Amino acid sequence: MGDAREYSEVSEDRTEPFSQTEIQARLQRSRMEEFNAINSSVPLDKLVVPPDDDIRILMRPLARDRSVREDRNVMPVALRPEVAEEEMTTQEVLAVRQTAHSVSYTINIPDPQIPDRRVVCIVYYDPASDNQILVNRSNVPFTISRISEEPEESRGVQYTINPDFRKALAPGTWRITMDGTDLLDFRLLERPPMRLRPVTSNPPVPSGPSDAVNSTGKRSFVSGDDDGSPEKRRRPSGADGDKKEDSVIVFIPPNTASKGKELVASTGHPFLDLQPNETLEIAHGGGVVGCTLTMQDRIASSTLSSVFTAQHSAIPGRSVVVKVVNTTLAPGQKANEGALANKVISQAQTWLREVENHSKLRHKNIVHLYGGDARFLSLYMEPVMIPNLAAWRTSGTDLFSGDRTDALRILEDAADALEYLHRLRLEHNDIRPANILFSRERGAVLCDLGHSTENGQRSPGGTPWYMPPEYIGLRQRGPPSDVWALGVVMLYVMGKMSLPESRSNRKHPRYLFWTIAHVHEKSPQLQATAIARMRTWLNEITAVRNGLDVHDKLERLVHGMLAPNPKERLTMKDIVSQLFAEQEG
Repeated sequence: MGDAREYSEVSEDRTEPFSQTEIQARLQRSRMEEFNAINSSVPLDKLVVPPDDDIRILMRPLARDRSVREDRNVMPVALRPEVAEEEMTTQEVLAVRQTAHSVSYTINIPDPQIPDRRVVCIVYYDPASDNQILVNRSNVPFTISRISEEPEESRGVQYTINPDFRKALAPGTWRITMDGTDLLDFRLLERPPMRLRPVTSNPPVPSGPSDAVNSTGKRSFVSGDDDGSPEKRRRPSGADGDKKEDSVIVFIPPNTASKGKELVASTGHPFLDLQPNETLEIAHGGGVVGCTLTMQDRIASSTLSSVFTAQHSAIPGRSVVVKVVNTTLAPGQKANEGALANKVISQAQTWLREVENHSKLRHKNIVHLYGGDARFLSLYMEPVMIPNLAAWRTSGTDLFSGDRTDALRILEDAADALEYLHRLRLEHNDIRPANILFSRERGAVLCDLGHSTENGQRSPGGTPWYMPPEYIGLRQRGPPSDVWALGVVMLYVMGKMSLPESRSNRKHPRYLFWTIAHVHEKSPQLQATAIARMRTWLNEITAVRNGLDVHDKLERLVHGMLAPNPKERLTMKDIVSQLFAEQEG
């Protein structure tokens, strides 16, 4: 269990602290007597939130001796009730806005009587659902209860949230209580509707019901014609699970509504549902349209992410590759609340890590990152439109289709990029053929830093066939792990073995697959199976390594990259130095 005082210093909020003087001043404004919340008869549910604002949470402190820590994502706002008499004053509450940099918001309520005690919880935004995930990061339990009047069946529902536990919360107003003291009311807001520009050259669409999500996993669109009459259509979202529309505020101004389609309800993330030639207008906050994104072609899709090309109005050259981190569960995965909450949190942290690490990099052999948007868990990257090494296969086989010159160029470029990463104290953690793009004109280019970490941070991610031997007993990762993984890739591009991932096909005559997480699984049976399969693979690698010709400069380097002991393994600096020396010679 972590110390709440320590945790409050580090969060995914992407905020910067104010000066102590300003913090104190703002905290004073947050107190109950200033907001007049204790005596207020207006529930948070009754307050009208501007439809063109990116507010995700409203908060009202409830204890006179408690305050809510504020930051750049939080500000006091004055809102009027839905039904108000003329003399009724506005209600002042705290509004939490989700920016393009924030995947979550941390609620921090200190106890003035006990310095070591406070309520600390993180609320993660799910880009594919109206729900938000609350995680208790306090060192004490607290209770949350639903105080919204609607829906009636959920009114008064109550949960005890123990330290480190997580709970998916539906939109509405909730109350945090600790030791019998009501501390905070907070209202989670549904996401606003979205509008799409019309699709040119689209076939006529059938009419249908105008409202909302249905059990078949589809979403409805409304497009207005010139006389204002709505025309509606439906289409599959392409994803399973109970998903709704996205949390980001995306608008076309009302006076142009007749020129576009309004997304009334959705079963998922708008980027994942987006179809070729459709355009989203993306707000920068406050309903101001900041840029447009027009989808072109899909590149790849998995349970973890989707990648497609697009035109982005705010990026030089406009053409980008968009990667969207997927928070929905895989088809067939048991759709329980815990699994979904874990997926949302894990993927949000993955996005944040990738943005932070990738944004530091400027190297010709690493795909350039233009930026990202936390509201969509999206990244916008340089369009390097060349095939990856997994696609460089001889027709009908799983063997690399290039030659020795290609293999040497791949090693030179990939090693140079990884040496640069390691110099910056970063690790890739998922070097494999699919993550190395290659053409004879451009050379090799590394992509996908979703599993990257700073030195010393542990990454559970990766691809089974590229994990090093030291992972079994010591759970070690680090620069030597990247060296090992590139060594295995080189066995493939030198024609010493077929594409390792081909072994995951159950129809393969030498089928071999295991789950990385099971290598350190608590279940003895799962762990034993995973370790046995990984050792079988490592023995195959050793046999191929032993057959390399150490008198050949390329094979000698790969031989050194696959040393079983990480302390005896070549470093990327060694490899780059030797390659350069060989060229000079």
